[in-house]
Amino acid sequence: MNKLDLLKLARQNLWRRKMRTFLTVLGVLIGTTSIVVMLSLGIGLDDVQKKQMERWGSLTMTTVRQGMVYDKEGNPQGDGKQLNDEAVEEIKNIKGVIAVSPAYDMGGEARFGRMEGYIQLIGIDAGVMDQLEFETTQGRLLKSEDRNVIVVGNQVINNFRDEKEIRRMQRDDMMMYDGPRHREDKDPTQMLDQRVSMLVRNGSNSEKKKLFNFTVVGILEGEYNEHSYQAYAPIDDIKKIRKYMMAGNKDNVNGNMVMERSMRVGSRSNERKKASSRSQDDYNSILVRTEDVEMTKSVSQGLKDMGYNCWSMADQLEGIEKTSRIVQAILGGIGGITLLVAALGITNTMIMSIYERTKEIGIMKVIGATFSDVYLLFLTEAGMIGFLGGLTGIGLSYGVSRIVNNVAMKFMGGAGASPEDLVNISLIPPWLAVFALGFAVLIGVVAGLYPAYRAVRLSPISAIRSE
Repeated sequence: MNKLDLLKLARQNLWRRKMRTFLTVLGVLIGTTSIVVMLSLGIGLDDVQKKQMERWGSLTMTTVRQGMVYDKEGNPQGDGKQLNDEAVEEIKNIKGVIAVSPAYDMGGEARFGRMEGYIQLIGIDAGVMDQLEFETTQGRLLKSEDRNVIVVGNQVINNFRDEKEIRRMQRDDMMMYDGPRHREDKDPTQMLDQRVSMLVRNGSNSEKKKLFNFTVVGILEGEYNEHSYQAYAPIDDIKKIRKYMMAGNKDNVNGNMVMERSMRVGSRSNERKKASSRSQDDYNSILVRTEDVEMTKSVSQGLKDMGYNCWSMADQLEGIEKTSRIVQAILGGIGGITLLVAALGITNTMIMSIYERTKEIGIMKVIGATFSDVYLLFLTEAGMIGFLGGLTGIGLSYGVSRIVNNVAMKFMGGAGASPEDLVNISLIPPWLAVFALGFAVLIGVVAGLYPAYRAVRLSPISAIRSE
């Protein structure tokens, strides 16, 4: 019996008992829908958490700082890992790294128009800024040929206040006002194409100071993320500022007075201080971008093993992913129980089919059907039930998932919700649909193994004589 005839015969046999077949398929449908929807909720939860983390910072970025390698007893091994040009080249050669930029950090008093305030300025390699996942809502990013320009975060403008605001704050303090102050966020686009002046004091003489002027050429995207309160300038400009700050002061490192932190580990503290010292030209940090989230985890761990101290948003995903896997396992198990019940229904249907078709099975064997033909016939019927139930179950799952997401958006979003706040708590990726269909067919075939075995064991003579 060829495979096409086998399929036609299996379809005809199922069609003869329409109601029984329908009820059995319905059981598989419900089971498939349950497991897909349950897993989609776990996948959606994981996706929502990742998107929320992405709003705070990039998952492919790692910030590297000076570190140290210690043995099992906590003793420093060799010299501390300094952040210099050699370190930059070393990190660039790590597999999976696609962009690297050294960075200097500094902060100080600044003026914007008539407003006074504070600015945190970070000098980076302007030529690779577009590769470090920076994006602007207005203006542009830094370019390699730029000088005396900056791009600012969305909240930088709120660090500046005019005299009226300062007087109001002082009046509130004098009145011992301890309630929440109402602060109206300023429009960050007011800074675009405007000048910001930073006041820098000489390290050897605090009375000696100088203004450095910058023009704002871009506003960074993200209302509240890791870049919101920072401004970025070409690193060559920051080097000039640092040179002025450190002029005549040999003890000034990286624009800040050296402050060694005691590790409070007895006699080892002096060794740790010595190992943690760094030169004036060392960078404060190195920004590293990798190909994807998984590569970020790998590169981050590799940098730690090399002795660097690094941090990335992707490091926080480990706990979230573990929780997500636990939730998916629980929800998938609940849906799996329903599919198991459906498998029992398939087994029952196929056994009943054997009792009703005993004589037919005997005739098939007498006219030349082999044991494998009979075996495959019943497995094909069971597999078709699983396929039909799985296919319709997937279609129903997408409908249920859409309803769940619409209801969730109404409750969580409301009328004034932004598009970023509207997320899907039920997410069915293509691989889940394929997996569910294959699993449903597998369940059907497995459920048909015992009935098929019983059909094969029937004696042809006894089967023909049965009524």
